[in-house]
Amino acid sequence: MNKTQEQVWNTCGYVRLSHEDGDKEESNSVTGQKDLIRDYLSRHPELRECGMKVDDGYTGSNFDRPAFQEMMAEVKAGKVNCIVVKDLSRFGRDHLGVGEYIEKIFPFMGVRFIAINDNYDSLHSNVESDELIIPFKNLINEAYCRDTSIKIRSQLEIKRQRGDFIGSFAVFGYRKDPENRHHLLVDDYAADVVRDIFKWKLEGISAGDIADRLTASGIPTPMDYKRSLGMRYSTSFRVKEESVWDAGMVLRILKNPVYTGVLEQGRVTTPSYRVKRLVNKPREEWAVVENCHEAIIDRYDFESVQKVLALDTRTSVSGRAVELFSGMVYCGECGSAMVRKTVPSGKRKYVYYVCAAHKEHKTCSAHSLRDTALDEIVLEALKKHIRDVIDLADLLELTDTAQLQQAGVRKLQARLDRKREEIDRNQALLGTLYESLADGLIDRDEYQDLKKTYSRRRSEAEAQAEAIQEEMSRELEQEDRGWMEQFRKHRNITELERSIIVTLVERILIFRGHRVEIIYRWHNEFRSQMDLLLQAQKLSSGKEAV
Repeated sequence: MNKTQEQVWNTCGYVRLSHEDGDKEESNSVTGQKDLIRDYLSRHPELRECGMKVDDGYTGSNFDRPAFQEMMAEVKAGKVNCIVVKDLSRFGRDHLGVGEYIEKIFPFMGVRFIAINDNYDSLHSNVESDELIIPFKNLINEAYCRDTSIKIRSQLEIKRQRGDFIGSFAVFGYRKDPENRHHLLVDDYAADVVRDIFKWKLEGISAGDIADRLTASGIPTPMDYKRSLGMRYSTSFRVKEESVWDAGMVLRILKNPVYTGVLEQGRVTTPSYRVKRLVNKPREEWAVVENCHEAIIDRYDFESVQKVLALDTRTSVSGRAVELFSGMVYCGECGSAMVRKTVPSGKRKYVYYVCAAHKEHKTCSAHSLRDTALDEIVLEALKKHIRDVIDLADLLELTDTAQLQQAGVRKLQARLDRKREEIDRNQALLGTLYESLADGLIDRDEYQDLKKTYSRRRSEAEAQAEAIQEEMSRELEQEDRGWMEQFRKHRNITELERSIIVTLVERILIFRGHRVEIIYRWHNEFRSQMDLLLQAQKLSSGKEAV
């Protein structure tokens, strides 16, 4: 006993503070924990302080903490044989992990463990009581960590669904509102850069060439710009020290819907409070809220850019921009892409669009069209369609179509209600089948046949209800005629540009005999609005006749 009392223990104090765990009490502060440990050591002269390890901002749900790992390395090296913490929760909140250290690892390594506020000292432990009390306290600590994690997750989800921005840093082009850190304001300088990036992409400039333009102009990268504003910002994407834009930076900006006023948050999560590995969530589980902040990019321009990014945008001979119709011209006979073919004639070269299927496999007819001829056909057809859209828009402004739209929606709603009643009725019938079988009202073969019948009817009604809902959505979207402004903006068109083509044209089909068919963007909306106008005019003329 005297030998034990005379032993001097090389002691390391361990301090942990985690904001995620909700450790906000003053007594849990780093300074508070250090003072408590040092006061304890001063009253126990056999405990010689050999260090104080601090993990500030690390969760207790696992032991992947730098200071903790340093302390354990010193234990393995024989420099430390006693560890002192304020309480068990500071050591960790994983009851299995804490129990393994206290009951197996520390005894095996000859380490004395002291939790001051829990009145636990492994050197003077009461085996019977400690086997019950210590695991129970560890379970409480883990439950606290789990409950806190659930509360934090639910609070963050509420904020996301409400449209609050919860990121640490505002995306390039915005800044946090000083009066409400969950709201974004436009950063004029960065927003102008974003507008240029979208404009250049619509003009057919590749992401790499856009990056070169920005670097040559001395525009700081998003990270360097944030740092220039005094922010302590870092990113895993940056691999070079110098401020250099690359295609990846440009593409991330071009694909981010935040610039249209939409917040898409909650894309990733962690499996649990124990596991910090990030996993991607299905898109339907994202928190998507529109009109959260001022848009930098028009929604239609953003959609046009997404269309451009999805196209086959091979660069031109100069390497600075894509061809006018790149990725948009298809064979009207077989559906294959029409590719450019250069044919030399004397000192001149002529460019034709030819069917790729015929060129490569001879599986389609050998029809072609000169690029200059296609330019003229598309330009004249586009001018006419723009006039048609503008005329339609002007007529709709003069015609009352609201009554017809409301009547159409009411009719669809009535159909939807009937389908939902049909779904409920078949579901109820399915629910009573087993009772009928158990009561002997039907035999097993009848049970199976009726079950198949009711299940099929329910599935058919569900599919029909979904189709009606989609039709209702289209009916309600008819009120949004913003797409017409995209055509109105180009009413004075005199020549074709890549940005105009990708904004207004869906695809171009070339048939034999030099026949060209152009599928315009919003062609379904155009037909719907035209039908609506005709119905309104017919209704109006009928009233006048009466």
